[in-house]
Amino acid sequence: MAERTRRAIIAEDNSILRELIAKALEWSGPWEIVKTIDGAEVLSALASGRKTDLVILDWKMEGLDGLECARRIRQGEKGIDRTIPLVLVTSAGEELTEDMIREAGVTLLLRKPFTLIKLQSAIRQIIP
Repeated sequence: MAERTRRAIIAEDNSILRELIAKALEWSGPWEIVKTIDGAEVLSALASGRKTDLVILDWKMEGLDGLECARRIRQGEKGIDRTIPLVLVTSAGEELTEDMIREAGVTLLLRKPFTLIKLQSAIRQIIP
């Protein structure tokens, strides 16, 4: 039986990292990948109503950042599914606190730099 194609949205303003994250997903199975550069594009893609299995958000992006985007997803803005797993990637240190992450509703935090194997492992933890 063929494995179901899952849908992921990646919000990363660094084009090289965005492509590497997409490759890591593609290597882990069949994924339809929507690549965006900020949280506003994520919300637009999610508002389409298409089932989305995963959203990967960079914290610091121009416009709508990853934490605010996560908050809006968890609030169900624009009818978005509030239960979508959210991975926040960041190079931030202590300025990003556990309280901030929890309050925004982030499922998993991944600190940069990370390996593609670590990313794939993290995704397997939250996507059955």
